[in-house]
Amino acid sequence: MRLVSRFLFTVFLIVIHSVLSSFGKHISENKYSTFLEGKEVKALVNIKGGMYLKQGHPVGFHFDLLNRFALHQKCSLKIKPVHESDPWAELISGRVDILVVDSQRDTIPDEYSDLVISSTDLNHHEQVWVVKKENYQMLENLNYWFNFFRQSKDYLQLLNSYYRKYSGVSYAVGPVSMLSPYDNLIKEYAKTIGWDWRLLASLIYQESKFSMSARSSRGAQGLMQVRSATAKQFGIDNIFDPEQNIKAGTLFIKRLQSLYNTPEIDSVNRIKFTLAAYNAGEGRVEDIRLLAAHKGVNYNDWESLRTVISEMRNRESIPEGVIKLGSFRGGETLNFVTEVISRYEDYKVLVK
Repeated sequence: MRLVSRFLFTVFLIVIHSVLSSFGKHISENKYSTFLEGKEVKALVNIKGGMYLKQGHPVGFHFDLLNRFALHQKCSLKIKPVHESDPWAELISGRVDILVVDSQRDTIPDEYSDLVISSTDLNHHEQVWVVKKENYQMLENLNYWFNFFRQSKDYLQLLNSYYRKYSGVSYAVGPVSMLSPYDNLIKEYAKTIGWDWRLLASLIYQESKFSMSARSSRGAQGLMQVRSATAKQFGIDNIFDPEQNIKAGTLFIKRLQSLYNTPEIDSVNRIKFTLAAYNAGEGRVEDIRLLAAHKGVNYNDWESLRTVISEMRNRESIPEGVIKLGSFRGGETLNFVTEVISRYEDYKVLVK
């Protein structure tokens, strides 16, 4: 009887210790959680990223991490990439509250060194978040939260998602299960346009190499290289956000597809026309078809149109009134359609 009582007492102590430890951890982990509640935090990501860089997809990693921090802190968050402005001046001026930098590459300018403080390393590439010294309590919140978060499975999954090696351009290595950190989003939005998600992934690779920070000289941004004006047509104003970018891009594709949704154009050519219009614009594709009709070429077949495109380089050789726009080199668009379709065929073999 005495042994049974002692056993029960030991079990009781273990349970009480576990409860108290869990309770203490809960208190500690949420110690600063109300400091930023209801506030707006602005962040600027000053890190390069892309499929050709060995460090994986760091911009996506920090975008996701910032959003998780904001969710925990119950604050609103605005994140933007660096373009022409000086990121340090943005921080010091107060236009942003958090600056994401690579401490291995970025040196704090001497004139600002006494004005800012940085977080603990947020990954194995020594990338940190920097704030002004007067915002030290925000940094305390971050460091405190991150010390708990980095011990979680969510953090390990985050690292695996953005820093794993993706074999997205060759199937010589054998079948793979993922092409990018954005596969789930691509699958979700591919359904809205009736595409195989691997075709949409091929288009996104062609546009940005799955880099959400990609930006063209013409102002197109993000995974699908969407322009702000195009996004605004669909009520989207934050094309830096991967989901909003893909949403804007697929809504644009949906509109383009409707232009070629006729019985005379089969499903394969409908996709090729849509890809060509995505790259060169619907006006250019219309001009190609008009010239093809003028020359007696099948204007509903993309392969037939290829022979016409080369003749559009010299506007003077085309009779007045046949086409609406100016001369068109067309080589980039031809390569664009060919490469997206070819990569899609590879993806069908590559991806499980």
